Amino acid sequence: MNKLFSVIFLLLATSVLAQNKEWEDPAFIAKNKIPGRVTSYSFKTTGDALKGNRETSRIISLNGTWKFNFVEKSENRPLDFYKTDVSNWDDIEVPSNWEMKGYGTPIYRNSGYPFGPQLSLEEMEDPIAWYTENYEIPEGLSREEIFRRFYADVIVKNIPQPPFIARDNPVGSYAKTFTIPKDWNNQKIILHFGGVSSAMYVYVNGEKVGYNQDSRLPAEFDITNFVKTGENKLAIQVFRWCEGSYLEDQDHWRMSGIHREVLLLAQPKVAIEDFFVRTRLDENYQNALLQIRPTITRGADVDTKNWTIEVELFSPANKAVLDHPISKDINGIIYEGYPQRDNVYFGIIEKEITSPEKWSAEKPVLYTVVLNLKDAEGNTVEARSAKIGFREVEIKNGQLLVNGKSIKLYGVNRHDHSHLNGKAVTREEMERDVLMMKQFNFNAVRTSHYPNDPYFYDMCDKYGLYVMDEANIETHGLMGYLTNQSEWHMAFTDRVVRMVERDKNHPSIISWSLGNESGCGPNHASAAGFVKDFDPTRFIHYEGAQGSPEHKDYKTYGSPEYRKLGRTANPTDPTYVDVISRMYANLEDLEKLANSPYISRPIVECEYAHAMGNSLGNFQEYWDLIHAYPNLIGGYIWDWIDQGVLTKDKNGNDFFAYGGDFGDKPNDNNFCINGVIASDRSPKPQTWEVKYVMQPVKFTAVDLENGLVRVLSRFSFSNINEYSFTWTVNEDAIEIQSGTINGFSLSPGEAKVLKIPVEPISAKANAEYWLRLSVQLKEDKNWAKAGHELAKAQFKLPVKTAPLLKKETKLAKPTFNETDADITITGKDFKSVISKTSGLLTNYEKGDENIITSALQPNFWRPLTDNDERGWRAQNVIGVWKDLPEKLEVKSLDVDAPASTVKTQLIFNELTLNLTYTFAPDGTVDVKFDLSMPEDMPEPIRVGLAIGVSKNLQEMSFYGKGPFENYSDRNRAAEVNIFTGKVDDFYYNYVKPQESSNYTCVRWLALTNADKSGLMVLGDNPIQTSVWPYTAQNIRDAQHPTELVKADKLTVNISAAMAGVGGNDSWSINARPIDKYRLLEKKYSFSFKLIPVTKAKDLQNVYRSSK
Repeated sequence: MNKLFSVIFLLLATSVLAQNKEWEDPAFIAKNKIPGRVTSYSFKTTGDALKGNRETSRIISLNGTWKFNFVEKSENRPLDFYKTDVSNWDDIEVPSNWEMKGYGTPIYRNSGYPFGPQLSLEEMEDPIAWYTENYEIPEGLSREEIFRRFYADVIVKNIPQPPFIARDNPVGSYAKTFTIPKDWNNQKIILHFGGVSSAMYVYVNGEKVGYNQDSRLPAEFDITNFVKTGENKLAIQVFRWCEGSYLEDQDHWRMSGIHREVLLLAQPKVAIEDFFVRTRLDENYQNALLQIRPTITRGADVDTKNWTIEVELFSPANKAVLDHPISKDINGIIYEGYPQRDNVYFGIIEKEITSPEKWSAEKPVLYTVVLNLKDAEGNTVEARSAKIGFREVEIKNGQLLVNGKSIKLYGVNRHDHSHLNGKAVTREEMERDVLMMKQFNFNAVRTSHYPNDPYFYDMCDKYGLYVMDEANIETHGLMGYLTNQSEWHMAFTDRVVRMVERDKNHPSIISWSLGNESGCGPNHASAAGFVKDFDPTRFIHYEGAQGSPEHKDYKTYGSPEYRKLGRTANPTDPTYVDVISRMYANLEDLEKLANSPYISRPIVECEYAHAMGNSLGNFQEYWDLIHAYPNLIGGYIWDWIDQGVLTKDKNGNDFFAYGGDFGDKPNDNNFCINGVIASDRSPKPQTWEVKYVMQPVKFTAVDLENGLVRVLSRFSFSNINEYSFTWTVNEDAIEIQSGTINGFSLSPGEAKVLKIPVEPISAKANAEYWLRLSVQLKEDKNWAKAGHELAKAQFKLPVKTAPLLKKETKLAKPTFNETDADITITGKDFKSVISKTSGLLTNYEKGDENIITSALQPNFWRPLTDNDERGWRAQNVIGVWKDLPEKLEVKSLDVDAPASTVKTQLIFNELTLNLTYTFAPDGTVDVKFDLSMPEDMPEPIRVGLAIGVSKNLQEMSFYGKGPFENYSDRNRAAEVNIFTGKVDDFYYNYVKPQESSNYTCVRWLALTNADKSGLMVLGDNPIQTSVWPYTAQNIRDAQHPTELVKADKLTVNISAAMAGVGGNDSWSINARPIDKYRLLEKKYSFSFKLIPVTKAKDLQNVYRSSK
């Protein structure tokens, strides 16, 4: 394969770039497009600008219904679309993706260009063998000749050949009429497109206005000379792919069309075209220097003598901060001179501000700057405004500082995604994302892997998130090829420059990212050079910039030394990045990076904790490590939201579609389903774990007998006394004490031991007592209501309890009847059967109800998670365990009727499993499980038993960790309590069915009917349990939840132990749980009781009396 890819890149290097299609020319990226500028609106008055409601500005929205024509091939597009009668065209909503409206096919790819390769060469073990199997090959050809044919038939036709599009290129033509009002006469009129995928031609009233590509940044055109007062016609032709698409190989749905808003913006002939605001804090982070650099444009026929620009600053309460506006003659700005040497001073307008409130993600205080353009008579010509925050971002001593305080980034990667609208995300969805991030203790977001809609940054400014703003550059399918090609220099640099120009005034943005997974080369270095000089107030990030070949300690990529050292091989990253960025470093590698003698810059994981399917194990261990090293500044989980698209199956049932579900080829299956939250923006079980691990207060037990707990503040700017601090004590699930901690002061970063005033407890037999601590919002915030919980902890109190004295039973011992096939145990109102063939309990009847309907089967497997199956490939590594229960043989079976016991020994090669069943007169079955395996046997993924229980027992209760599913490496957020509901309430449906709905630390589990009669499982020590309304095989085979069929029984898993879910990544051995959450012992023992219950009003009392 290495030779194959060498040929591929040789072909790339020798491609002939001559072509006659503008959308396949890397030098032609735009025509007549206005230079990048900040998002702002032209208001008529200062008051309107201060309020900031853009509907009162000079704006007309063109969102809504447009006429639309679609063709699958670009050669079939209507060439005269801009003058065609469109009355017979379809209607389409703008913004939208046309694939979501029934035109063309949505394509999901992790990486690789859907408009080039139609085959996944990387997945071919032997490409030549594949070729001979799939093509007619004359006999007798040499291998060399076969390769030449393979090269011509497959490689040339299927590898990317930038800048060409080697696939039918769909085209959508749009048309809309609009009206220019009379009061826009003598105004400059700008046509604004928020985002169009991927290239477009723009015509107004039949005349060509311009061209644009870059799917994720605005394109603005001056159409003043193309429009007239009254009705006008706008026509747009959009190509699904263009050569710019080679820079857009991101891991998401590939969709097309006008997916962000379309606006008409008017402004006076003399206008504030652009402005850049900086707020620099002094060395004590107390006072600030407000600096503003405006750009003024004017028509050639306008005399601007004595015209001024005035700046006003308003507090968060919209009160004037300055005694009087700052005024500046605009001609000094228009005619600013640039020196031959040195550079111009940034602050054209500046003012010292005494002790402003500071902006941070923790306390996002926003001021408003209003810029007024005034004519010679002092009349306001236009006013513009911006929300700003006074904050300082620095890197010192290997740490990230905001306003002088060390900051950790509790971050997440976010794609634009709507389960209803694809890439056309609504403002409500953007705001919902930010609010949920705040509510689940995130403080940072990376706009992976392209600039978002400006409204998203407005929400981050408002609610408080640190933003890494990322350029729309990813060349994953070509790796680092294009960044090293000079003809692509402008395309790279333009995307970075325009992003920075648009977003430069957002206080939430603390970092510029040069893109993602695009190699390292001069085109990235060039873009970084612009950013460093243009905006020294933020740090530059780019994960692809790894290793400087000029450094004496550099290790050549792919060399034996590099492979040995792995991710720590080249920490001498190029100097144009300000942080050392890595992806998916495991704990060992991350710690090596933290201790590397070559690294003086902060270290960030721009992607980690791959949240695909049932994942996000050992998240706590990551953050234990990050907190241990000041130079580890945090990371961004991959990623925020499952990218499932709501659709219907053939029976009309809703499900979330992933790659391949639309017949899209090529595709990467469900690799887009890796969000912290679900596709419909509901929390997933792992969401709660993330919130807990990232909580801003840590509690550690010191001396619980005396109520002593250590409290550590991880706030950066808040004292804990600004929040409500409460505690409760539960007796099992019943609250018996509570209180509020008043007057407790804890500064940011400080730790103190606190005494919780728990009163002496009069303990009940076999009861447990739980102390719960909670930190909550004391008052409403704009992102959550008072009472919202930020941090919590639960501790088991060391209260001594006496065992409950058990009453002597008057019931007779059960009887044992043997046949050649089985043993039947009969007692008062119950009957059970043990098979002599399998040695297993196969049936249990209570009265007229058959409670256990299928065997108590040894269970060493699970329906594999995504991490298990496509990550560390459990099916290959430990697959011996999958069908092992079927291979167990009965070595011995002993019946001891006087002791009411049956003992059976099962073997498989050197493995031994002893099962002991003891039957009590009341029908309780004690089950003891002892497993011993040989040293050379791989670890199991689960150790336990599974039974089939009557499907009539749909009422489920348990005493253990909940209420959401949890696993050994993901159960910190879950709390011990009694949880009650329907079986379906406790089953979590993953988009692709897999292992689900496990609960740890379970004392007892009960399945009953509405009459509270049924079965109780009681662990002698805490166990793990799950109840599925489906069979394990059905869960393994199903590709979507709609393929799950309710079985004629409930599957109940009773486990002594189960491996964690892992999740460092989902494609390598690192997807496996870390060692402490693997089942590496060679012996396992546990025991539990099966208790029939009849009209049990108090299951907890049954538990206490049965222990």
